[in-house]
Amino acid sequence: MKLVDQGSFMHVSSLKLDIGNTAQALERHEDFESCIRAHYQVLLGPYSKRPFFYKSAMKYSRLMVSFALFSEYFSKPTALLCEVKAFCVARGYCSRNSLESIFLLFRALGFMVVDAHPEDSRFRVYAPSDEACREVRLMLTSITDSLALMCPEKDLFRTMREMDDRSFLALYFKGFAQILADEMTVDVLLPDCYWLVKKDAGHLLMLAIYNDAFSPENERMTFKSSSYLALAQQLSVSKTHIIRMVREGVEKGYFKVHAKKQLEVLPAFVRLVRRFMAFSFAVGLHAVERGKRDAC
Repeated sequence: MKLVDQGSFMHVSSLKLDIGNTAQALERHEDFESCIRAHYQVLLGPYSKRPFFYKSAMKYSRLMVSFALFSEYFSKPTALLCEVKAFCVARGYCSRNSLESIFLLFRALGFMVVDAHPEDSRFRVYAPSDEACREVRLMLTSITDSLALMCPEKDLFRTMREMDDRSFLALYFKGFAQILADEMTVDVLLPDCYWLVKKDAGHLLMLAIYNDAFSPENERMTFKSSSYLALAQQLSVSKTHIIRMVREGVEKGYFKVHAKKQLEVLPAFVRLVRRFMAFSFAVGLHAVERGKRDAC
Protein backbone atom coordinates (compact mmCIF):
# COMPACT_ATOMS: atom_id res chain seq x y z
CA MET A 1 0.00 0.00 0.00
CA LYS A 2 1.35 3.40 -0.97
CA LEU A 3 1.84 5.96 1.77
CA VAL A 4 -0.79 8.25 0.30
CA ASP A 5 -3.24 5.35 0.15
CA GLN A 6 -2.39 4.33 3.69
CA GLY A 7 -2.92 7.88 4.89
CA SER A 8 -6.27 8.07 3.13
CA PHE A 9 -7.30 4.71 4.60
CA MET A 10 -6.38 5.85 8.11
CA HIS A 11 -8.29 9.10 7.61
CA VAL A 12 -11.46 7.30 6.51
CA SER A 13 -11.12 4.72 9.29
CA SER A 14 -10.77 7.50 11.84
CA LEU A 15 -13.82 9.28 10.47
CA LYS A 16 -15.85 6.07 10.56
CA LEU A 17 -14.84 5.51 14.17
CA ASP A 18 -15.68 9.10 15.10
CA ILE A 19 -19.11 8.92 13.48
CA GLY A 20 -19.77 5.56 15.11
CA ASN A 21 -18.85 6.88 18.55
CA THR A 22 -21.00 9.96 18.02
CA ALA A 23 -23.94 7.78 16.95
CA GLN A 24 -23.62 5.64 20.07
CA ALA A 25 -23.57 8.70 22.32
CA LEU A 26 -26.60 10.24 20.61
CA GLU A 27 -28.57 7.00 20.79
CA ARG A 28 -28.08 6.95 24.56
CA HIS A 29 -29.33 10.52 24.97
CA GLU A 30 -32.54 10.95 26.96
CA ASP A 31 -34.08 13.06 24.19
CA PHE A 32 -33.20 10.67 21.37
CA GLU A 33 -36.71 9.21 21.06
CA SER A 34 -38.38 12.61 21.02
CA CYS A 35 -35.88 13.74 18.37
CA ILE A 36 -36.87 10.81 16.15
CA ARG A 37 -40.52 11.85 16.39
CA ALA A 38 -39.65 15.51 15.77
CA HIS A 39 -37.51 14.54 12.76
CA TYR A 40 -40.47 12.73 11.24
CA GLN A 41 -42.87 15.61 11.83
CA VAL A 42 -40.51 18.17 10.27
CA LEU A 43 -40.04 16.04 7.14
CA LEU A 44 -43.77 15.45 6.90
CA GLY A 45 -44.30 19.20 6.40
CA PRO A 46 -42.77 19.62 2.93
CA TYR A 47 -43.66 16.02 2.05
CA SER A 48 -47.38 16.62 2.59
CA LYS A 49 -47.30 19.63 0.24
CA ARG A 50 -45.59 17.74 -2.62
CA PRO A 51 -46.19 14.05 -1.81
CA PHE A 52 -45.81 12.71 -5.33
CA PHE A 53 -42.52 14.55 -5.74
CA TYR A 54 -41.06 13.77 -2.33
CA LYS A 55 -41.98 10.10 -2.16
CA SER A 56 -39.53 9.63 -5.02
CA ALA A 57 -37.11 12.45 -4.17
CA MET A 58 -36.60 11.02 -0.68
CA LYS A 59 -35.65 7.56 -1.89
CA TYR A 60 -32.12 7.31 -0.57
CA SER A 61 -30.42 7.19 -3.97
CA ARG A 62 -32.41 10.20 -5.20
CA LEU A 63 -31.72 12.04 -1.96
CA MET A 64 -28.00 11.49 -2.45
CA VAL A 65 -28.28 12.95 -5.96
CA SER A 66 -29.79 16.10 -4.45
CA PHE A 67 -27.15 16.20 -1.74
CA ALA A 68 -24.41 15.72 -4.34
CA LEU A 69 -25.78 18.71 -6.26
CA PHE A 70 -25.74 20.89 -3.15
CA SER A 71 -22.34 19.60 -2.04
CA GLU A 72 -20.79 20.39 -5.41
CA TYR A 73 -22.42 23.81 -5.54
CA PHE A 74 -21.37 24.95 -2.08
CA SER A 75 -17.89 23.40 -2.02
CA LYS A 76 -16.58 24.29 -5.49
CA PRO A 77 -15.98 27.69 -7.13
CA THR A 78 -17.91 26.50 -10.19
CA ALA A 79 -20.56 23.80 -9.99
CA LEU A 80 -20.49 21.63 -13.12
CA LEU A 81 -23.46 19.41 -13.82
CA CYS A 82 -21.28 16.86 -15.62
CA GLU A 83 -19.17 16.32 -12.50
CA VAL A 84 -22.24 15.63 -10.38
CA LYS A 85 -23.52 13.26 -13.04
CA ALA A 86 -20.22 11.37 -13.22
CA PHE A 87 -20.05 11.14 -9.43
CA CYS A 88 -23.61 9.83 -9.07
CA VAL A 89 -23.17 7.26 -11.83
CA ALA A 90 -19.89 6.07 -10.27
CA ARG A 91 -21.61 5.66 -6.90
CA GLY A 92 -24.50 3.78 -8.48
CA TYR A 93 -27.15 6.25 -7.36
CA CYS A 94 -28.79 6.51 -10.79
CA SER A 95 -28.16 5.87 -14.46
CA ARG A 96 -27.20 8.75 -16.75
CA ASN A 97 -30.66 8.78 -18.29
CA SER A 98 -32.33 8.84 -14.89
CA LEU A 99 -30.09 11.70 -13.80
CA GLU A 100 -31.05 13.73 -16.86
CA SER A 101 -34.71 13.14 -16.01
CA ILE A 102 -34.11 14.24 -12.42
CA PHE A 103 -32.31 17.39 -13.54
CA LEU A 104 -35.11 18.22 -15.99
CA LEU A 105 -37.68 17.77 -13.23
CA PHE A 106 -35.74 20.04 -10.88
CA ARG A 107 -35.62 22.70 -13.58
CA ALA A 108 -39.32 22.32 -14.39
CA LEU A 109 -40.24 22.72 -10.72
CA GLY A 110 -38.06 25.80 -10.43
CA PHE A 111 -35.59 24.15 -8.07
CA MET A 112 -32.52 24.54 -10.26
CA VAL A 113 -31.19 26.97 -12.86
CA VAL A 114 -28.85 25.60 -15.53
CA ASP A 115 -26.73 27.68 -17.91
CA ALA A 116 -23.82 27.21 -20.25
CA HIS A 117 -20.39 27.67 -18.70
CA PRO A 118 -19.37 31.30 -19.33
CA GLU A 119 -15.93 30.28 -20.61
CA ASP A 120 -16.64 26.89 -22.20
CA SER A 121 -20.07 26.26 -23.68
CA ARG A 122 -19.44 22.50 -23.71
CA PHE A 123 -20.13 22.46 -19.97
CA ARG A 124 -23.25 23.30 -17.99
CA VAL A 125 -23.18 25.14 -14.68
CA TYR A 126 -26.08 25.17 -12.26
CA ALA A 127 -27.39 26.84 -9.13
CA PRO A 128 -30.19 25.90 -6.73
CA SER A 129 -33.09 28.32 -6.62
CA ASP A 130 -34.14 30.18 -3.49
CA GLU A 131 -37.16 27.89 -3.24
CA ALA A 132 -34.97 24.78 -3.34
CA CYS A 133 -32.72 26.26 -0.67
CA ARG A 134 -35.70 26.99 1.57
CA GLU A 135 -37.08 23.47 1.29
CA VAL A 136 -33.76 21.69 1.78
CA ARG A 137 -32.88 23.93 4.71
CA LEU A 138 -36.24 23.08 6.30
CA MET A 139 -35.59 19.37 5.86
CA LEU A 140 -32.11 19.65 7.36
CA THR A 141 -33.47 21.40 10.44
CA SER A 142 -34.94 17.99 11.29
CA ILE A 143 -31.30 17.08 11.95
CA THR A 144 -29.75 20.31 13.20
CA ASP A 145 -32.53 21.24 15.63
CA SER A 146 -32.31 17.79 17.16
CA LEU A 147 -28.55 18.21 17.51
CA ALA A 148 -29.09 21.57 19.20
CA LEU A 149 -31.23 19.75 21.77
CA MET A 150 -28.97 16.74 22.27
CA CYS A 151 -25.69 18.68 22.11
CA PRO A 152 -26.38 21.87 24.11
CA GLU A 153 -22.66 22.40 24.60
CA LYS A 154 -22.26 22.97 20.84
CA ASP A 155 -23.44 26.54 20.28
CA LEU A 156 -23.07 26.22 16.52
CA PHE A 157 -26.36 24.36 16.09
CA ARG A 158 -28.28 27.11 17.84
CA THR A 159 -26.40 29.74 15.84
CA MET A 160 -27.47 28.06 12.61
CA ARG A 161 -31.09 28.95 13.35
CA GLU A 162 -30.22 32.61 12.77
CA MET A 163 -28.49 32.04 9.43
CA ASP A 164 -30.10 32.74 6.08
CA ASP A 165 -30.83 29.72 3.91
CA ARG A 166 -27.71 29.85 1.75
CA SER A 167 -25.34 30.43 4.66
CA PHE A 168 -26.94 27.52 6.50
CA LEU A 169 -26.63 25.23 3.49
CA ALA A 170 -23.07 26.35 2.71
CA LEU A 171 -22.00 25.40 6.23
CA TYR A 172 -23.72 22.03 6.06
CA PHE A 173 -22.78 20.98 2.55
CA LYS A 174 -19.15 22.07 2.63
CA GLY A 175 -18.78 19.49 5.36
CA PHE A 176 -21.11 16.95 3.80
CA ALA A 177 -19.10 17.10 0.57
CA GLN A 178 -16.14 15.67 2.50
CA ILE A 179 -18.27 12.92 4.04
CA LEU A 180 -19.66 12.10 0.61
CA ALA A 181 -16.16 11.93 -0.87
CA ASP A 182 -15.04 9.64 1.95
CA GLU A 183 -18.09 7.37 1.42
CA MET A 184 -19.25 7.75 5.00
CA THR A 185 -22.95 8.22 4.30
CA VAL A 186 -25.56 6.34 6.31
CA ASP A 187 -26.17 3.67 3.66
CA VAL A 188 -22.47 2.77 3.83
CA LEU A 189 -22.29 2.91 7.62
CA LEU A 190 -25.49 0.89 8.01
CA PRO A 191 -26.05 -1.17 4.85
CA ASP A 192 -28.86 -3.16 6.50
CA CYS A 193 -31.10 -0.10 6.17
CA TYR A 194 -30.89 0.14 2.41
CA TRP A 195 -33.63 -2.39 1.59
CA LEU A 196 -36.08 0.00 3.22
CA VAL A 197 -34.84 3.52 2.51
CA LYS A 198 -34.32 2.76 -1.19
CA LYS A 199 -38.09 2.46 -1.64
CA ASP A 200 -40.57 5.22 -2.46
CA ALA A 201 -41.24 7.07 0.80
CA GLY A 202 -39.11 4.43 2.53
CA HIS A 203 -37.54 6.82 5.04
CA LEU A 204 -40.89 8.14 6.22
CA LEU A 205 -42.59 4.74 6.09
CA MET A 206 -39.90 3.36 8.36
CA LEU A 207 -40.36 6.18 10.85
CA ALA A 208 -44.17 6.12 10.63
CA ILE A 209 -44.24 2.44 11.58
CA TYR A 210 -41.70 2.95 14.35
CA ASN A 211 -43.42 6.02 15.80
CA ASP A 212 -46.83 4.39 15.62
CA ALA A 213 -45.66 1.25 17.38
CA PHE A 214 -43.87 3.23 20.07
CA SER A 215 -46.20 6.18 20.49
CA PRO A 216 -46.62 7.21 24.14
CA GLU A 217 -50.31 6.27 24.13
CA ASN A 218 -49.45 2.81 22.80
CA GLU A 219 -47.54 2.04 26.01
CA ARG A 220 -44.66 0.56 23.97
CA MET A 221 -46.62 -2.55 23.01
CA THR A 222 -44.59 -2.86 19.76
CA PHE A 223 -47.75 -3.19 17.65
CA LYS A 224 -48.59 -0.77 14.88
CA SER A 225 -52.10 0.46 15.55
CA SER A 226 -52.99 2.26 12.31
CA SER A 227 -54.07 0.37 9.20
CA TYR A 228 -52.06 -0.11 6.04
CA LEU A 229 -54.64 2.02 4.25
CA ALA A 230 -54.25 4.92 6.70
CA LEU A 231 -50.49 4.76 6.33
CA ALA A 232 -50.76 4.64 2.53
CA GLN A 233 -53.05 7.66 2.49
CA GLN A 234 -50.83 9.65 4.84
CA LEU A 235 -47.75 9.16 2.65
CA SER A 236 -49.49 9.02 -0.75
CA VAL A 237 -48.30 5.54 -1.64
CA SER A 238 -50.38 2.54 -2.58
CA LYS A 239 -51.56 -0.01 -0.07
CA THR A 240 -49.86 -2.63 -2.25
CA HIS A 241 -46.55 -0.78 -1.86
CA ILE A 242 -46.81 -1.03 1.92
CA ILE A 243 -47.90 -4.68 1.84
CA ARG A 244 -44.85 -5.56 -0.28
CA MET A 245 -42.58 -3.68 2.10
CA VAL A 246 -44.09 -5.47 5.10
CA ARG A 247 -43.68 -8.86 3.42
CA GLU A 248 -40.02 -8.13 2.77
CA GLY A 249 -39.64 -7.01 6.37
CA VAL A 250 -41.21 -10.25 7.58
CA GLU A 251 -38.77 -12.27 5.46
CA LYS A 252 -35.86 -10.31 6.93
CA GLY A 253 -37.05 -10.79 10.50
CA TYR A 254 -38.13 -7.22 11.18
CA PHE A 255 -41.91 -7.71 11.44
CA LYS A 256 -44.47 -10.32 12.37
CA VAL A 257 -48.00 -10.16 10.96
CA HIS A 258 -50.80 -11.38 13.20
CA ALA A 259 -54.52 -11.87 12.72
CA LYS A 260 -56.40 -9.03 11.02
CA LYS A 261 -53.09 -7.85 9.55
CA GLN A 262 -51.91 -6.49 12.88
CA LEU A 263 -48.23 -5.70 12.48
CA GLU A 264 -45.82 -6.46 15.29
CA VAL A 265 -42.52 -4.59 15.25
CA LEU A 266 -39.71 -6.95 16.24
CA PRO A 267 -36.53 -5.97 18.14
CA ALA A 268 -34.43 -6.16 14.97
CA PHE A 269 -36.53 -3.39 13.39
CA VAL A 270 -36.30 -1.28 16.52
CA ARG A 271 -32.51 -1.59 16.47
CA LEU A 272 -32.41 -0.80 12.75
CA VAL A 273 -34.44 2.40 13.06
CA ARG A 274 -32.57 3.60 16.11
CA ARG A 275 -29.19 2.95 14.49
CA PHE A 276 -30.33 4.60 11.25
CA MET A 277 -31.42 7.72 13.09
CA ALA A 278 -28.34 7.75 15.30
CA PHE A 279 -26.10 7.60 12.23
CA SER A 280 -28.22 10.24 10.48
CA PHE A 281 -27.79 12.65 13.38
CA ALA A 282 -24.10 11.77 13.71
CA VAL A 283 -23.38 12.36 10.02
CA GLY A 284 -25.17 15.70 10.29
CA LEU A 285 -23.08 16.67 13.29
CA HIS A 286 -19.80 15.83 11.57
CA ALA A 287 -20.91 17.57 8.36
CA VAL A 288 -21.58 20.80 10.21
CA GLU A 289 -18.39 20.63 12.25
CA ARG A 290 -16.31 19.94 9.14
CA GLY A 291 -18.07 22.75 7.31
CA LYS A 292 -17.25 25.10 10.17
CA ARG A 293 -13.58 24.11 10.12
CA ASP A 294 -13.48 24.60 6.37
CA ALA A 295 -14.91 28.10 6.76
CA CYS A 296 -12.30 29.13 9.34
